Amino acid sequence: MIYCLVCGAKTRNIVPPMDNRVRAVCTQCDYIHYENPKNIVGIIASFNNRVLLCKRNTEPRKNYWTVPAGFMENEETLLEGAQREAFEEVGIKPQTSNLFMAYSVPHISQVHFYFHTKLKDDKTKIGEEINDVMFADYDEIPWNDLAFNSIRVLLKKFFEVGSDKASSSFFNYSSHD
Repeated sequence: MIYCLVCGAKTRNIVPPMDNRVRAVCTQCDYIHYENPKNIVGIIASFNNRVLLCKRNTEPRKNYWTVPAGFMENEETLLEGAQREAFEEVGIKPQTSNLFMAYSVPHISQVHFYFHTKLKDDKTKIGEEINDVMFADYDEIPWNDLAFNSIRVLLKKFFEVGSDKASSSFFNYSSHD
């Protein structure tokens, strides 16, 4: 950050008093500009013990498989964001959803939150950000074509605990990949 978002003056990168990290601090109004992690929210949806996967139609990792997920927006809860992304990307409206996994990715300043939901049917509607969908069991997962490591960990843990226990399980991971 070169210019202050409050007054427009130049900033300087210093460690402010009572802090322990370098921050952009305004040279005029002393406003401290904090940069915080981005939240990624998503749904691991299952139907008949198979998970819904969607193929990305956007970069990064276009044409690789993932679950419905994206950036959380201001003024929404984690669950609202995950459900919004699921509806936008694959047209599903998850009902009961429980937090299944949190996955920290410190090197890119992201925290991923994935909720599990059981779908009542396998109907989907592909949105603009997706170019294909499939329901897969463990052996049908395109493991070499998954978009992100967090998705690999998510899917392995989901199949390890099973869809019946997924709604009452929670896992916390951290990656430095």
